[in-house]
Amino acid sequence: MGCQIENMNEAEKTGSCIAYGCDELGRLKSVLVHTPGDELLLVNESNYNHWLYDKVPEISGYVKEHTSYQELLESNGVRVYELADHVDESIDLISRMPNITFLHDTAVISRKGAILSKMRPPARENEEVVVKEALKNLGIPILNEFNGSEGFFEGCLLLSKDTVFVADTERHTYPFIREFISNILSEFDEVIYARIPKARRYMHPDTVFNRIREDLALAYLPAFEETCLYTEGSGEKIDFKEFMQEKGMEIIPVSDSEQSRLACSFVPLESGTIFHYDNALDQKTRKNLAGEGVEVIPFHPEALLAGGGSLRCHTLRLCRRKTKV
Repeated sequence: MGCQIENMNEAEKTGSCIAYGCDELGRLKSVLVHTPGDELLLVNESNYNHWLYDKVPEISGYVKEHTSYQELLESNGVRVYELADHVDESIDLISRMPNITFLHDTAVISRKGAILSKMRPPARENEEVVVKEALKNLGIPILNEFNGSEGFFEGCLLLSKDTVFVADTERHTYPFIREFISNILSEFDEVIYARIPKARRYMHPDTVFNRIREDLALAYLPAFEETCLYTEGSGEKIDFKEFMQEKGMEIIPVSDSEQSRLACSFVPLESGTIFHYDNALDQKTRKNLAGEGVEVIPFHPEALLAGGGSLRCHTLRLCRRKTKV
C-alpha cells in the first residue's frame, strides 16, 4: 500500500514517498495546490456558468491571490507541492480544466491512502485522473475510487481514524454514495451520512460542517434534512447535533448568510487555529470562536471570489500530524 513515513525529513530523503494522512486534526504538514494558469482563459461571459464560476475571473489578480495564499501556508510551516510538478502523462489535460485549482474537491487523504472523487461532468470531468497520477507519483496509494460512469461523488470528510462523514449534495449521486459506504466500512468503523438540499450553496460536505478542534466545529444545521449512522451490517437514523455532542464535540451554528459565504469551509492549520476568508464570519461567530480560544488567520479575497470557492477548495491537504509530547 506504499510507505507512510512519520518524519518529513526522512520522507524527503527517500525521494519515493511522502508522509500522508489527515485522519487526525493535527498540525498541517503538507498540501497539494495548482496555481491557476492559461486554463482560466476558457472562462468567458458566455460560459462562466457552465464552468461553475460565479463570474469571469480577472486572471492576474486570481493568480496573485492564489500565490499569496501559498506564501501564507509556507510562512506557517506548511510544505506546498505544485500539481504540475508531479504530473507527466496527463499534463495536457490541465490546460482544459479551469476548475482544477479546486483540488480539495478531488480527493481526501487518509493514512490508508487517497479517497478519489468522481467529478461532476462536464465541467470537472477527468480532474481525478490528473490528481490520481500526481498522488501516485508522490507515493500516496489509492484507497478508494469510482470506476462506473453513471454518477459522481465529490468528497467526504475524515472526522477521525474511525469515522467518515458523507453529505449527499448536488455533487453526489446516491448509488455512488451507497457503493462508497459499503466499500469504506472495511477500512473505517462508521460512516455518518447526511442528506443535504440539492443546491449550489451546499455543493460539498464542508459547506455545512467542518471541525476546528476535535471538540469543536462549525455547522449549518438547517441543511441536515436526514442523518444516518452506518456501521458494518447496520444503519440507524440519528440527530446529528446530539450524536456529535455525545462524542464530545460542540457545534457552533452559523447563520444562513454566513453559510452562503462558505463559513464552514476553512483550513485548520492545527487544532484551534484556522485559515479563513476575512469576510466569511459574522461578528457574533467571531466572538464565539474567540471565547473558545480559536485563532483565525485571515485572508482577504477579491479576485478569487469569481470561482465561488473558499481557501479550503484550493487546498488538497496531504498530511497532518499531532505533536508528540
